[in-house]
Amino acid sequence: MINKYSLVLIAILCSFFFGFGQSIFTNPITGINPSLNNPYTIGQIVDANITVSGIGRSSGITGNNGNNRYNARSWNVSSLDANKYFYFTLTPNIGYEIDFISLVYSGQRSSRKGPINISVRSSLDGYTSDIGLPSINGTTIDLSSAIFQNITSSITFRIYFWGTNNAKGTFSINDFTFNGYVNTLPCEIITTWDGSFWDNNSTNTRCFCSSR
Repeated sequence: MINKYSLVLIAILCSFFFGFGQSIFTNPITGINPSLNNPYTIGQIVDANITVSGIGRSSGITGNNGNNRYNARSWNVSSLDANKYFYFTLTPNIGYEIDFISLVYSGQRSSRKGPINISVRSSLDGYTSDIGLPSINGTTIDLSSAIFQNITSSITFRIYFWGTNNAKGTFSINDFTFNGYVNTLPCEIITTWDGSFWDNNSTNTRCFCSSR
């Protein structure tokens, strides 16, 4: 017989294991000069029910040589430039939704000249609001809020950098992982039963998945 203490323990364990989600898009970014590709997709591991862009860079910055990292220069000196960023686009397949948990990444700036400021934003609000508390060396960005749940169409995340002492200063994303869940959409009965047939002339129940 399960007592109340066992139920509490089960609840805690479920919260622990399910709170972190699972990897749905990740890339350790290895190899010779990955940043010469735009976007870079080699080595990425992606959930079977989504499509992704890889990690890419805007036209405002320039790929820079550097092994085992996605590296770029030409970052802005004084303030955030909306045309200078790395980006990731994730798109759920038809009939699926993305429920995000987090973005985990590690980064690297060139000593003395690399940018010191960072901002993470998304297409959901037109890249106007900062997300989480990112750091230059890397961290975990919380994406568990309601706005990042039940995503049924493409979503793009951008990471902006600025505050370099010199336009030649570089910054790289060394690896990244989006954690969360890719779930099937709920099905809705959208035909009417007249006692003998559905209104689509079928004798069987019809269930169609649709966006919320």
